[in-house]
Amino acid sequence: MRSTMKKLLLVDMLYAFIAAALAVMVPLYLVDIDMDITSIGLVLSAIPLGFMLLRIVFAAIADRVGTKTVEVMESFAMLLAISIYALSRSAQAFAIAQFSEGIRDAGFWATARTDIIKASHRKHLDRAFAYFIGLRQLADGIGRVVIGIVLVYFSFQTSFSILFFLSVAMLLLIITINKNPFKGFRVDRKLLKMIFHKRSKHFWQHSLGVTLQQLVPGVLIGFLLPLYLYAEVGFDYYGTATMLAIFSLVLAIANLLALRFRLSSGAILFTVFLMIPAFILLPYLNGAIILPVLVLAIGSGCGNILTEKIISMEVKKRGDVSTDIGALYFPLMTSLFLFTALGGAAIAAWGYEAVFYFSAFLTLYYVIYAMEAFKKE
Repeated sequence: MRSTMKKLLLVDMLYAFIAAALAVMVPLYLVDIDMDITSIGLVLSAIPLGFMLLRIVFAAIADRVGTKTVEVMESFAMLLAISIYALSRSAQAFAIAQFSEGIRDAGFWATARTDIIKASHRKHLDRAFAYFIGLRQLADGIGRVVIGIVLVYFSFQTSFSILFFLSVAMLLLIITINKNPFKGFRVDRKLLKMIFHKRSKHFWQHSLGVTLQQLVPGVLIGFLLPLYLYAEVGFDYYGTATMLAIFSLVLAIANLLALRFRLSSGAILFTVFLMIPAFILLPYLNGAIILPVLVLAIGSGCGNILTEKIISMEVKKRGDVSTDIGALYFPLMTSLFLFTALGGAAIAAWGYEAVFYFSAFLTLYYVIYAMEAFKKE
């Protein structure tokens, strides 16, 4: 079991490294080729769109024929996305590449927790989930630092080539460690029933909690912060990548330390609450922007533990765990798609301040929701 968990962890960290590097590079590349902010928002929204449409389908396929089929598909989607980035400069092509990244993310997250559940034999799932999240975030931060250094000394195309070869290595590792056979599948009535069966009100309340906690950090690191630092504050490639890496690394450390010291739900919610003034002050502290970024990272990292607790409560006794986790995440991905697609237009119309204020409001709503939800639990 330990050997399997270590191999899964290596795949997870490779995935996080590559995905994080692309998350830094692509927004900077779009700004570099003079794409306007509204178009950038629309292009970047293709990732959550692909995720939203395919996550639950991939999850049902994983429950039905095994995880290896989905993991191989996700690897090829990543290779396709990187190839398009390296060879094209049009908005339409970038949107296709982003959609391919959405397929990659949908495939990865459709199987990641399922593999952990099987390897751990359903023991201590909330802590196992949170531990993997923390180490993925460490790899995420390392990916952002490394790609910032690479961009200083090499071109975007060279950087894309490096990530392409890392993606090939990840595919080979998946084929080696996952012993499930690669199987074909059909989208039939049974598969659709797995996806669309009626779920309880309690399930959707938990889905709302996941959405509220994950939405703001997801939009912040994948869309708002890189554009704000590079286009508005004036950071260069390396400075932007470094700040994003600091965010990811501090998020990971906060996650792992909160697990290590077994922080109560109340203490975790206090760190999440501190994100509200951080969002409000973010556009006014350009000279000391590291301070609100640190607070946002700590709150996001600690908040992840509550999300993984919610997920483990929902799926630990269920049969089709991949499908149920996919359904749990569907409202989040719909919200990410809308926020990112409309975020560029909102920034163009009202400025970054308005979007940061809205993020503060969403965080406040989550704190109020979580206080009530975990009191009942």
